[in-house]
Amino acid sequence: MATTPKSPGDTSPVKPARTRAAKPGPKAVNLKPTLKVVEPPAPLAAEGKAAVLRLRDLVDRVAGATGARKPEAKKSVEATLVAISAALQAGATLALPPLGKLRVARTAGAVMTLKLRRGEAGKGSEKAGAKPLAEDGEDD
Repeated sequence: MATTPKSPGDTSPVKPARTRAAKPGPKAVNLKPTLKVVEPPAPLAAEGKAAVLRLRDLVDRVAGATGARKPEAKKSVEATLVAISAALQAGATLALPPLGKLRVARTAGAVMTLKLRRGEAGKGSEKAGAKPLAEDGEDD
C-alpha cells in the first residue's frame, strides 16, 4: 500500500508500496529417466586380450544405455555394487538375470571364490528365463 503526504504542503518523501515478490512455484522435476532400448555394447576383449571393465566404463555404458546423466548413473551403479557386495559378504546366492546365478564357492581371508552359472542367458538366448537356474549344490 502506497503512502501519501498527510497534507498538501507536506514535502516529506513518499514511500513506495511494498509488494511481495511472487515465489517461484515448484518446478516439474522428472525423477525417473526415460529408458531407451539400445544395441548390446561391443565386447570388451579386443584381439584375444581380456580387458578390464572399470567403474567409469560401467557408468558410461549404463548412462548410454538408459539415457541418464552420468552423475545419476554413477549413483545407481555404485548403489547396485554395494548391494551385491553386501549380499556376497553375507554368503547369499544371487540370481540376477541376464548375468546368471552367482554364489560364493569358498572364502579364504580377504579372497572370495565365486561360481557363476550363466545358463541360457550366457548363450545369448532370447528366452533367458525359460529354464530354471541351477539349484544349490547342483553345480559342485
